[in-house]
Amino acid sequence: MSPRSISRALAFIVLTAAIAIVQGCASRQTAPSKQAPVIAAATPSAKPTPTGAPIGTHAPYAITAGLDGNLWFTEFQGDGIGRMTPYGATKRFPIDPDGFAERITAGPDGAVWFTDTVGNRIGRVAPDGKIAYVNLPHSDSGPAGITAGPDGNLWFTEHSGNRIGRLTTTGTLTEINLPKGTGPAEIVTGSDRNLWVAEDTVDRIARVTTSGNVKEFQILTPHGQPAMMTLGADGSVWFTQPQAGKIGRITPDGFVTEFSLPVAGVPLGITSSVDKNLWVTVIRAQVIYRVTPGGEFTAFPMPAKSLATFITAAPDGTLWFTEPNGRVGRMTTDGYVREFVFSNPYSEHVGK
Repeated sequence: MSPRSISRALAFIVLTAAIAIVQGCASRQTAPSKQAPVIAAATPSAKPTPTGAPIGTHAPYAITAGLDGNLWFTEFQGDGIGRMTPYGATKRFPIDPDGFAERITAGPDGAVWFTDTVGNRIGRVAPDGKIAYVNLPHSDSGPAGITAGPDGNLWFTEHSGNRIGRLTTTGTLTEINLPKGTGPAEIVTGSDRNLWVAEDTVDRIARVTTSGNVKEFQILTPHGQPAMMTLGADGSVWFTQPQAGKIGRITPDGFVTEFSLPVAGVPLGITSSVDKNLWVTVIRAQVIYRVTPGGEFTAFPMPAKSLATFITAAPDGTLWFTEPNGRVGRMTTDGYVREFVFSNPYSEHVGK
């Protein structure tokens, strides 16, 4: 397995297969659009081509809402971290060209922190854009997911090393071993103040206490491969299953429920907004689903040639999503979409 996580490899396969949707995408910003929702009931259950190509070197990838009110994102194949204001102004902060930013989260110290799979380290972007790193002691770590923990520290997964890392904002590292071959990928803080981890190679969700106790729970669908995760307003952790076309919910005591998408598609990104619903991106289907805690799906079709991948919620309740064709989209909870082009990543760019 390369230093890049299985989830990133899966995302690349999915995006490559779906890229016909965005072929010939215009480089200008699209006009705002409003799409009517469609309601359906749930069923429980190497660097590529330059910027401007459908999947460009600086295509926005994982995204998070920073404590500074801006959106921060990694690049799918690039060597930088992007920042976008709520009004579409963008700026790029180059990282070590020998590195490779994977996932990103807002830290408790006002900085944003990211995993560097190739550099085998954790990166920090200060509010002024200064980059710093904490190297990991094991060469086989493969850092993947990262989140701000309930104890004021950063917690991250080591996909290749089958470990969970805890990192203080001053750089002190502690590691927790998981069973061999589990493949910890995404990680999120639960309502119970524990860490919840998607183990994508064994179809399990692990609950990890801040003191290091681990308990694992099997999901319902074999080879469902849990991917992205978020904490829902109902206190449960929700996760996507791209391989199975489902999303899952796990309660703090480990009870798992799964919901099939109303139509065929590949669910990837998931987030929870202030409206107390879940929001899920579905590749190929070109929709973003709103999912109630009870499992009712409402589909919001995206504008033509859009391809929402990862998604996060801003404090004002708006949803922000990345696209592999160099755009970042903003959507309100009633379906109003506007897209911004990350067109000149080497200098500051103001959205219009």
